[in-house]
Amino acid sequence: MLSALVIALALHPALASRPVSKAKAPKPAETAAAAPVATVDPPPAPPPPPPPAPEAPTLRSLRLAVYELKTDGVDERTTKIVTDALVAELRKLQRVSVVSMDEIKAMLDHEASKQLTGCSDESCLAEIADSLGVDGLVIGSIARIGDETVIGIKRLDQRSAGVVGSATQRLKTTDGSELLAAVGPLVQGSFADIPLRPGLTRGVDDAIALRLHPPPVPTWIYWTDVVGTGVVLAAGVGAVVLNRVVVADHDQFVAATVDTQTPVRGSDVRAKQDAVVGTAVASWVLLGTGVLGGVSLAALIPFTDFNDLAGKDARGAE
Repeated sequence: MLSALVIALALHPALASRPVSKAKAPKPAETAAAAPVATVDPPPAPPPPPPPAPEAPTLRSLRLAVYELKTDGVDERTTKIVTDALVAELRKLQRVSVVSMDEIKAMLDHEASKQLTGCSDESCLAEIADSLGVDGLVIGSIARIGDETVIGIKRLDQRSAGVVGSATQRLKTTDGSELLAAVGPLVQGSFADIPLRPGLTRGVDDAIALRLHPPPVPTWIYWTDVVGTGVVLAAGVGAVVLNRVVVADHDQFVAATVDTQTPVRGSDVRAKQDAVVGTAVASWVLLGTGVLGGVSLAALIPFTDFNDLAGKDARGAE
């Protein structure tokens, strides 16, 4: 029965179809070929350089003309000083050159200056800007409304023929200094895209502010006091010298009288004594007056209009 089972297994189709093969040992060459080969990774590539930093935008140079500020209820002298302060403030901006109407009129003949003064609307102003070869105009106005003053400026661009910047302030009316204080903020608001030149700050210069309220003492009064004080001091010095002479004469007179035992009249003695006392009093009075005059002159210096600011503004208004 065992033999029959063996014969049946041998004749089974699934087992009969599988070939019986002996396992072969791998050859040495095949074993070496199958072994993994060690490799060295290449160094990592350096990172790409950073992109260049964007260049700072360069400011385009501007040539501006500042037209006279229109005024309503404000005196011409104050308006002129505020206009000059506006010109000075604009000249603090980087890459900006400014020419005032006074400078333009100085270059034109009389008839052209009259036509320039009569120009007020924006089309006429654009023609002025075109003829001057400027990039734009700065115009403005000052108007007093009740107890307030409204001041504003506009920046007109010649290429776009329009307003590219403006600023307005409504101020409590005082002595005019409030207008000068508003010039810096007005320029900053109208030219927000243009910074100041390095080292400069906004604000009206003291010299311009002094023109608005110049010292009350005219120069001629101060120099008249100087001459008067000098004359008094010179007289005081002369009185001192004279007193020394009179004292020496008195002492000599007394010494001669004592030495010679010569009788003298009392009137002569009193006269010489009066001369000594009189010259002494005169010298002290004159010198004291001269010193007081010098002190008053020193105190008068801050209140004297040495630059004739009031006179210049009066002549400019004419």
